[in-house]
Amino acid sequence: MSISKSVVPARRPGQPGRLLVLWLSAVLVLVGCSSIPTVGPVGTASAEHGGEAGEDAVFSPEGPGVDASEQDIIRGFMEAGRGAVDDYSVARQFLAPELAGTWSPTERVTIYRSSRIVAMPEPDQFQIQLEVQGSVNAQGIRTDEPEGTTETYPVRLEKVDGQWRISEVPNGIIVSLASFPALFIDHNLYFYSSDYQYWVPDTRWFVQRSGIAANIIKALLLGPAPYLQGAVVSAFPAGTALARDAVPVAAGEATVDFTSESLRDSSDLNRQQMVKQLEQNLRSLNNGTSVRMTVAQRDVDLGKGSGELRSAIADPSAGATQIVVHQEELAFYADGLEPIADIPSVAEYGPRHPAMSVDRSVIAFLDSREGTLRITGPGQDVRVAAEADRLTPPSIDPRQWVWTARPAGSGYQVLAIPPDGDRSSAAVLSAPWLEGLTVTELRISRDGSRALVAANQGGRSQVMVAGVVRSAEGVPVSLTAPMTLQVPSAAGEVNRVKWASEDTVVAVQAGVQEAAPVILGPGRKEADVLSPKQGITGLSAGNGVEDIFIQTGEGIFSKVGNSWTLRTEGVRDPGFPG
Repeated sequence: MSISKSVVPARRPGQPGRLLVLWLSAVLVLVGCSSIPTVGPVGTASAEHGGEAGEDAVFSPEGPGVDASEQDIIRGFMEAGRGAVDDYSVARQFLAPELAGTWSPTERVTIYRSSRIVAMPEPDQFQIQLEVQGSVNAQGIRTDEPEGTTETYPVRLEKVDGQWRISEVPNGIIVSLASFPALFIDHNLYFYSSDYQYWVPDTRWFVQRSGIAANIIKALLLGPAPYLQGAVVSAFPAGTALARDAVPVAAGEATVDFTSESLRDSSDLNRQQMVKQLEQNLRSLNNGTSVRMTVAQRDVDLGKGSGELRSAIADPSAGATQIVVHQEELAFYADGLEPIADIPSVAEYGPRHPAMSVDRSVIAFLDSREGTLRITGPGQDVRVAAEADRLTPPSIDPRQWVWTARPAGSGYQVLAIPPDGDRSSAAVLSAPWLEGLTVTELRISRDGSRALVAANQGGRSQVMVAGVVRSAEGVPVSLTAPMTLQVPSAAGEVNRVKWASEDTVVAVQAGVQEAAPVILGPGRKEADVLSPKQGITGLSAGNGVEDIFIQTGEGIFSKVGNSWTLRTEGVRDPGFPG
């Protein structure tokens, strides 16, 4: 049986739609390949879930009542989706015997705002009609739908020993938006950036139940979400599998046991990277602080340190200093203005939207008409890096590549200029999905592995995150097909976006009379709409959702709670590194 979906346009005073969110998790499987050096005697660690992080959410739905009506059976089945214990055994009681053995509850979780059950003209057939918030797929990736989206679930019933039971219904469970936070928990999987310098988050949603540590590791072994494939790497080769469906934790140590075929050809460095990745992925669980890696219950020999193992950085800091324009020159701003030493005057260009690298050695800006990108820095002349009718504000990644986007044909083209490069050395990235879009901002994440894009298509704005694919030498090659973050209608048609942390972004519709910045992210239950402000023209974000700044004609305002406080006057276009 199939599910039908439709989108009813949401009413927005003078402002059209938005899109979908992706990402996020529940329960998974494995993959296969390899085996490795082990030491010590064969152990006998328990396969029980005791000691593992995560406890079952306590929901005890009731089974079907005697002589319950058809609609009561359908309602009871929906309610029983809250009970994951014993593979949703209570929900299966509402199903006819044949369906009870084949129905797959984890194939899809539908999150709904409201519902009703409607009888169809055919005997014993009904529809569950839902106003949908979103869904979580079998890989734990959550997708939120546009406001006004509806779905219909066909249901057929039959009599079994004189009692109504469901004989046909789509796979998956149906959960109310109110119940979802108590049943599911978001958790960041972490993969390495392509240079192994940073941890890159991949938010998933898991059922809150015992065994969550094993589910996290199984999800990790399956690899990243589609939009990150090719942009990040894992220390574990394809095919690595757990030896058992448990990751017991005792005295703060998690034991992760792999099959004897796993990791066969891995090097010492590779195995050391594996342990680091396991530790990073289990770190946020309450009782898991260290990892013991075993194969067939024997400790894995990690070899000797060679100096090659580097500690990857999670959620890199943006620091406290922004770059600004003051009296047509570039300056630093933290608690006050600070001149930038040893850079040439840029006043003749009318600088706009400056950006700087983390170490402040590379500075980029647009000219007054926003059609020429120039690069400079301490001890450097000003050089032209790109030209077009219009360019997006520059963004500088951790490897000091300068990024911008420009119109090309019926879409937009992404450029990345290498360190010490100019317009003759710019890399042009492949991103076919930009066809038909007008890009208003492009921001590279502080781990260098993701691109945040604000774009407009037919008067409707979109906020998307794509993976950055690089060559073996670190040259940007392409952007993956993106995931889309849902923007609430209260935010308007956003055209400015910034990274606020490793998994959170802030967006705003600049250039209108009044706008409300909004905080988005895959791990957020819903977007947070901040207080509106008159005449917002700029936006910047540092370290977290409390470190957000906006610009108006009055000056630069900082976020204090849910209000805005004037921070400084006489400067414009603030930007943290990146």
